[in-house]
Amino acid sequence: MAHDVFISYSTKNTEYADAVCKKLEDNGIECWIAPRNIKTGTNYAKEIMDGLKLAKLVVLIFSKDAQESEYVNNEIDTAFSKNGQPIVALKVDDSFPEKQMEFFLKNSQWLDASPTALKKENKTLDSCYDQLVGDVQRILDGKTPVSGSGGVENIVIPGKEKGFFDKYKLPIVIAVILLIAVGGFLAYSNMNGQSSSGSNETGMSIGYIGLEKYGDAYTYFVFGDIAEGFSNSSGDVIHIDYYDNAGKVVKSSNTKMGDVDGNILGSVDVNKKDIVKVSAQLQDKDKKVLYSVESDNIIEQ
Repeated sequence: MAHDVFISYSTKNTEYADAVCKKLEDNGIECWIAPRNIKTGTNYAKEIMDGLKLAKLVVLIFSKDAQESEYVNNEIDTAFSKNGQPIVALKVDDSFPEKQMEFFLKNSQWLDASPTALKKENKTLDSCYDQLVGDVQRILDGKTPVSGSGGVENIVIPGKEKGFFDKYKLPIVIAVILLIAVGGFLAYSNMNGQSSSGSNETGMSIGYIGLEKYGDAYTYFVFGDIAEGFSNSSGDVIHIDYYDNAGKVVKSSNTKMGDVDGNILGSVDVNKKDIVKVSAQLQDKDKKVLYSVESDNIIEQ
């Protein structure tokens, strides 16, 4: 089903997300929201990334819980860095963006529906939903959202003044890009020099293993990075074994390099929350192991 809006939220804010989805769709704006739009038996991570990619705009239900959710951060990072999609945040508590979320939302807009704002401006949560509908529709129509009291506003973080980075942002960004380019070249050169042994300590890494419950089942997502040029073929496979506390392989997953979406290396659905570690291997078409790495860094959402 075609959709205009992707709703990003922490499962702890499901009530707000469902209310926003209903209000938008009651006004003819089609939404993509998990887990409703994830088909049974499909890859959750791929479905989420596909839903995000096809959206014209992202509505973020912003809260302390959302800010601490690795999944929400991953979705907003993708919308901001990869897709270049407009992001409108509905702020539902009195927290403010920090760390990477501050970076993602620095030039975005939000509609303040926090308890403090509702009391101060004598407005209701439902009136905020109505305003959000109007602002989203204006953005989809290519118009500027209504700003000021009751409308979206630029995100302002209390107590943060323009500092060194803002003053010298462009030179710093250029310097960082140059450093990344030089580092990438050196890593690639080092990798080619070690190709005969089939190993490279900077080739593949696992950032963390995400765990989320969907209904009566659990899904484990393996998030990581593969250095550009490390794999020589889209036919290479990322094979992941998922171990329980007894060291037994509970399940395995295989993802072709050509099917890697963002930084998700693989995922599995299980009936019990019993996985404690994963082992990932990059294999060529003959199942020769080019590189392997392990991790027990599980983050439950």
